[in-house]
This record gives sequence, structure tokens and C-alpha cells, in this order.
Amino acid sequence: MRMDQKDNAELLNKAKKIEKQAERWDLYAKIVPTFFLIACFILLVFKIASFDTVFWVGMSAFAATAVTWWFWTIFTIRYLVKTLSRASTGLLEVSNELRDVRKDYFENETNNNNTDL
Repeated sequence: MRMDQKDNAELLNKAKKIEKQAERWDLYAKIVPTFFLIACFILLVFKIASFDTVFWVGMSAFAATAVTWWFWTIFTIRYLVKTLSRASTGLLEVSNELRDVRKDYFENETNNNNTDL
């Protein structure tokens, strides 16, 4: 396997991992607050915990989630920027190669037309 193919396989694998992670964050964002509110309601109604305790547990969970999500977002954006940079570099290389091929083609056509005369 060539190095380019290996790099592409790694990039695709990483992209799939990020997609799965984003799906998990989406699920987490939908389910956890709902369960937390239900649990808080039960704890407060049956006086199992005080409002202060529920509040500080909620704030701590929110803070931990926010910090974790922020770092995940930064690392993901960094990966996407690297991927975009590689893609742009590859496209520029292909564009330059096509320009060279086109130039060579027209030079050969011009030379062939001049020799036919």
C-alpha cells in the first residue's frame, strides 16, 4: 500500500470516528438533561436532597460537560483544518500538473503542425 493510500485510509477512519463522536454528543445532549430534570424532580418532591445540593450537582455536571465538549470541539476543528489544508494542497498540485500537461499538449500540437507543413 502506498503512503498516500495509507494516509487516506487513516483520514477516512478518523473522519468516521469524529462522526460517531458527534452522534454521541448529540444523543448525550438530548438524553442527559431530560434524565437529570426527572431525577431532580423526584429528589426534590420526596425531599431526598435539598435544592442547594441538586443545584450544585447540576452546575458541576454542566461545567464538566462544557469543558469536555470545548476541548473535543477544539481538537476536532484542528483535525478538520489539517484535513482541509491537505485537500487544498492536493488540489493545487493537481491543478499545476494539469496546467503543465495542457502546456505540453499544446506545445506538441504546435510542433506537430509545424512539422506537417
